[in-house]
Parts: sequence; structure tokens; C-alpha cells
Amino acid sequence: MIKLTMLVKRLPNITYEEFDQYWIEHHAPLVASVQNVLNITRYVQTIPHRYPGLDKIIQNGRQAQNFVFDGMAEIWWQNLESMQKNRSSPEAVKALNALMEDEKRFVNHTQSVVWYATERPIISNTNYQTMPLR
Repeated sequence: MIKLTMLVKRLPNITYEEFDQYWIEHHAPLVASVQNVLNITRYVQTIPHRYPGLDKIIQNGRQAQNFVFDGMAEIWWQNLESMQKNRSSPEAVKALNALMEDEKRFVNHTQSVVWYATERPIISNTNYQTMPLR
């Protein structure tokens, strides 16, 4: 599997709540709507827990920096060929452009981090629950 991971920062003119609501209610369905065109296997949004003090405990114990992002997005493809397949088709170009244009409404790209990766699963429990779209 190959995946794209993005640590996301919101635009400075929107609140975290506005960012999160737009991300799950508007952007997530848009990604789902182009799944087949872009050969996407899986799409996950991860949001940080906002528990006072909990982050400090884990960060202090590891002497780690504060987590400064508003969320993380991950998109999976079966392999590199699957990801690249149809990327230049008119439908795929239209889908990619629609995703990028939509991200401009809530994502601060200059403060976000994005990269491609290959996973190395060590423990893989597939009996987890997923949250349905709102």
C-alpha cells in the first residue's frame, strides 16, 4: 500500500470548530465522490483529542514538542501503479482540481505538511469501529 499523509493546519480566519465541521461535512463527501476516479482505497481523517493536560503528560514524558496541527488526513492506494492510473484522464484531473480548490476554503497549505509513504504494519487489528459521515 502507498498512502498520502497530510498534517493539516486550518486557515487563520476560521475557528477550529468551523474547520472541523467543513472538513467532515463538505470535504469528506467530496473525497468519497471521487474515490473510483482516483482509485482511492481508503480515506481517514484523524482529529486531535482536546483533553486539558493529557497532551502535556505525554509530551513532557517524552520531551516532545506540542502538536500544532488541526488534524491529519490519510489517503491509501493499493500500489503506486493504482495511484498513478488515470491521473491524467480528464475525469481525474477534474477530481484533483476540485479537491485542491475545496481545500483552499479551509486548509492553510503553507503551514501544513504532506508526504507519500509506504506503511509497514506491525500490529493490524481490523476489528475497529469507524465513524460514519455526519
